Amino acid sequence: MATVLFTNSCQKVIDVDLNDASANIVVEGEVLVGDTTHRVKITRTMNFDESGEFPTVQNAIVTVVDNLGNSGTFTHVGDGVYELSSYPGVEGRTYTLTVVVDGKTYSASSTMPAFVPMDSLYAEQIPFGADTFSFVTPERLDPAGIANYYQFRITQNGEVYDGITLQTDQLYDGNTIVEPLFLEELEVNDTIRVDMFSITKAAWTYHNQLLNNSTGQSTPANPISNFSGGCLGFFSTRGCSSKTLIFQ
Repeated sequence: MATVLFTNSCQKVIDVDLNDASANIVVEGEVLVGDTTHRVKITRTMNFDESGEFPTVQNAIVTVVDNLGNSGTFTHVGDGVYELSSYPGVEGRTYTLTVVVDGKTYSASSTMPAFVPMDSLYAEQIPFGADTFSFVTPERLDPAGIANYYQFRITQNGEVYDGITLQTDQLYDGNTIVEPLFLEELEVNDTIRVDMFSITKAAWTYHNQLLNNSTGQSTPANPISNFSGGCLGFFSTRGCSSKTLIFQ
């Protein structure tokens, strides 16, 4: 592929190989504590000049085993999504996910973090000059002496908020955390659901790198994966506590 570079005085053609890079595998998988159904999604990256949705991988072999030897095999259910049922996620156990695609093996391990339940959830609106700020607050008691990391999924009237929302207990260790999550807008009778995930430090770092890339806070680069074998993506063990409210 040829790229034309313009300067004030001349024009030069520079050959740049943007299409020769091999497509990479992207694995996004998780095991949830307290749940018995888990999912892994596998896709391929695209070349620089390609557009559309990432191609999915249909023929992978996906397995998981914990440190006690309990194993399971995922089944492809469509669109590159693989599911495993009747397999419990247990706090404190270390899980190893192995993915084989086209004869290449990718593997990642993660230890299930301590589960933190959400005690309450409330939404508020606060006027500030001519503006009004809306937010929802997942209140919880943070366990003392343990570094805790949180990721949130916000659903408003059935629509999931885009983006990545993260928090830590760095300033609140052992205390009740009432750190708000900001909403774009909030109307009476809106239904708000918050899923609060207890995640590992490695998962928090990975998603924080994704967040920084998306907001331009750092030079774009692939986040550090916990997979061996050279694929992209991340395998996460996590707990989830959910609450729903109707704003009045």
